[in-house]
Amino acid sequence: MAAPIPTTHLDLIEGPYFAVFTTIAPSGQPENTVVWCSWDGSHVLVNTADGRRKLTNVRQNPKVALTVIDPQNPFRWIDVRGEVEAIVEDPDCANINAHALLYSGQAEYYGGVAPAEQKGRERRMICKIRPDRVLAFPS
Repeated sequence: MAAPIPTTHLDLIEGPYFAVFTTIAPSGQPENTVVWCSWDGSHVLVNTADGRRKLTNVRQNPKVALTVIDPQNPFRWIDVRGEVEAIVEDPDCANINAHALLYSGQAEYYGGVAPAEQKGRERRMICKIRPDRVLAFPS
């Protein structure tokens, strides 16, 4: 059963706050990556390109964690622990473009944030994280 995201901290997941996404490498060591994230009402969404290390890690071990610290108040944070329930393609770049607009003000990821010529060379994927345990401070 999914754990709820408290309404008091939902803004941290909905962005535009940078998150630290933790995956487990094949060696068993945790690996952290700074990512953009969003919320679809039941899953935390993290977008990445196929072939990147975090996606390789998730395919081998779907257990992940994601932490966001409020930049205006570092004593306010949320930690989401869960499992990547699904990895789905973002074929029209709708999710990464929504993230680009939210985080950078650019309507298009390719040509706005990343080089335009990179479009079509990468296969964009969305990790849908089911929150199993949520820690929020202050609670």
